[in-house]
Amino acid sequence: MFICDISVFNRNGKVRLDEILEPLRVDWRELVVILVIDQVPGISQSRIIPFLQTDKANVTKFLQSMEKKGLLRRAVVKFDRRNKACHLTPKGAALAPKLREALDRWEDECFRGIDAGDRDAFRKVSAQVLHNLMKEHDREQ
Repeated sequence: MFICDISVFNRNGKVRLDEILEPLRVDWRELVVILVIDQVPGISQSRIIPFLQTDKANVTKFLQSMEKKGLLRRAVVKFDRRNKACHLTPKGAALAPKLREALDRWEDECFRGIDAGDRDAFRKVSAQVLHNLMKEHDREQ
């Protein structure tokens, strides 16, 4: 069943990614936050929530723990004091290229034994499934 496949991909994929990331002393969630902030410096913490598959309170706690590790800093947004903008520290920024390498390694492991054409087809189908799911999600909101 497709739903089971998604669940197995999600669980086992994150476990393997965490194993690859262990020498860098980060986990998959920290990787996601660092790479998102690297792509969108100053992103509000509320915009990070969908990437972490959890709620606002847990994201806030998680970002606080990343601040304590010296990976990012948060600053109050001028026009919305309830929200904070997220920026990488030099330590967090220095990790970004290493995290991209780790992610490439993980992706290579995931696609081992699958030729380039099938990889492209998988990406295309995955993008369409995601689009379909997001479209339904947007309608419900």
